[in-house]
Amino acid sequence: MNGVGFSIWIVPEGGEKRRLAELIRALARRFGAPVFDPHVTVLAGVPGPAADVVARARDAVGGRGPLRLTFAGPVAGDTYFRCLYLPVEPSPELLARRAAAAEAFGRGDEPPFVPHLSLLYASPPAPPIADELRGAFPDGFDAASIDVYSTEGNVASWHRVGRLPVR
Repeated sequence: MNGVGFSIWIVPEGGEKRRLAELIRALARRFGAPVFDPHVTVLAGVPGPAADVVARARDAVGGRGPLRLTFAGPVAGDTYFRCLYLPVEPSPELLARRAAAAEAFGRGDEPPFVPHLSLLYASPPAPPIADELRGAFPDGFDAASIDVYSTEGNVASWHRVGRLPVR
């Protein structure tokens, strides 16, 4: 499955990132799925040149103060990019950033925002492993930055093109 354009992501750092990345890699090996950086998507499928997307994202979502993301789950989903994921509490701070990003990129009629951190990209149904994953992930993380990723093409080619401080 391929992505399009650019995406605005909140990526964990430090120990939380290592722990989640190891879990994603282990699940990908086990189920023959792609490996990707752990992230919570704020907005996906944004067109435009990278520099323009980064500048507009900086104005919309950068420097707005602290941001804590708290996980629940894991949950089996019904789409490729949400086959197995950790729901993220829709805090007022996260919802405000999503609304600002959607407005900045003219995306007023988006589907409902379902904040989450995917653990496995695969065709549903997800393998029945949710119970064995409990305790294998942190309860959340404090975001230090928001990243803009090129999500054009296959998952292996995705890469960061910009980093925006949250404070």
